Amino acid sequence: SDWGKVFDSYGGRDDLKSRLIRILHGKSFTDDATRIWRAVRYATRLGFSIEEKTLKLLKRDVPMIETISGDRIRYELECVFKEDTPEKALSYADELGILQKIHPKLKAGRWLTARFKKVREFNFDREALYYALLAYNLDKADVEKFIAFLRPGRNIARILRDVATTKEKESTLVRPGLSSSQIYHLFHGCSLTAIQTVSVATDSAFARSRLNLYLEKLHHVKPSLTG
Repeated sequence: SDWGKVFDSYGGRDDLKSRLIRILHGKSFTDDATRIWRAVRYATRLGFSIEEKTLKLLKRDVPMIETISGDRIRYELECVFKEDTPEKALSYADELGILQKIHPKLKAGRWLTARFKKVREFNFDREALYYALLAYNLDKADVEKFIAFLRPGRNIARILRDVATTKEKESTLVRPGLSSSQIYHLFHGCSLTAIQTVSVATDSAFARSRLNLYLEKLHHVKPSLTG
């Protein structure tokens, strides 16, 4: 006789109607601090608000993220990257002081939002580009700390390091009279995703045009004569 009847002990249906994210008990975030990342991700994905008491407890328990391993944080971050608009979750995480628990110098303001939107215009690996842009303004030493904490895998680690190296070549890249062969040798052996990251990130239209020349043409050039 009860078939099909919903038993809603925690008022979940009312929260869905009110578009609210709510934890079940006061120790939810201390029991598992990755729920902080999930609350932010679900709120920004669904356009929900974090319920007032839940938000207060979340802000109180942000330091608990430091009890979570880098591997688990990486998983939550990569879940954010799979969202349609990950910049929304990252911006909210920045606002709440959550993002800085990955690295204190990470920021997710207008600059990052604009670059993430541009990423979606390309066919490159979006997740790798998101990783690289998030860490773009870190110096080489900070990039190594970022990699050591998150352990994102060999391919992503290589891209992050190549971005740091490619950024240093931008002053050379904008020199007048640079030949195609010089541009080629400047980036030969560098990850294409790293070059694409710098192309998206740079404020110099001239540098971007030469980076895109390498991506679209120069790195495809092969000698006509074989060995």
